[in-house]
Amino acid sequence: MKRASGVKYLSALVIVIVALAVIAAILILDPPSLQRQRTLDGKRIRDLINISYSIDVYWERKKSLPPELAALEREPGLKVPLKDPETGVAYVYETTNGKSYRLCAVFSLDSSEESQGYDSYRKWSHGAGRHCFDLKPLKSEDKIDKRQSEGGKRLK
Repeated sequence: MKRASGVKYLSALVIVIVALAVIAAILILDPPSLQRQRTLDGKRIRDLINISYSIDVYWERKKSLPPELAALEREPGLKVPLKDPETGVAYVYETTNGKSYRLCAVFSLDSSEESQGYDSYRKWSHGAGRHCFDLKPLKSEDKIDKRQSEGGKRLK
């Protein structure tokens, strides 16, 4: 009988330890829903970086901004994401004058306190909710100049 109660005690102890480890992991790593929101916001930023790069290419080719994002897809070699990965709602693109434009997306989280590890020539910090980035197309030499002014390091 003592052996059976010892096995039960050991089993209960192992279950408690595993449960505590799972709870600790969730507290340390953030809940899965928060991780999912971060992942989706990262995808949104990568999409906007891709769109801005494609607008840069379009600008160099045509010397004008595209009338709408769909025009980028008709350009050889350009494949742009047009919709939010979670909601399927189209990203907002609007020209603000002949030489600048705005890209907008709805974000789940505020990124201002997180490091921006995106290799880009632009800043992509955003708050939670709808956020717009006012941008200008960059020519290749502008990107080189910007990289050199930053000391050749990755922009954060």
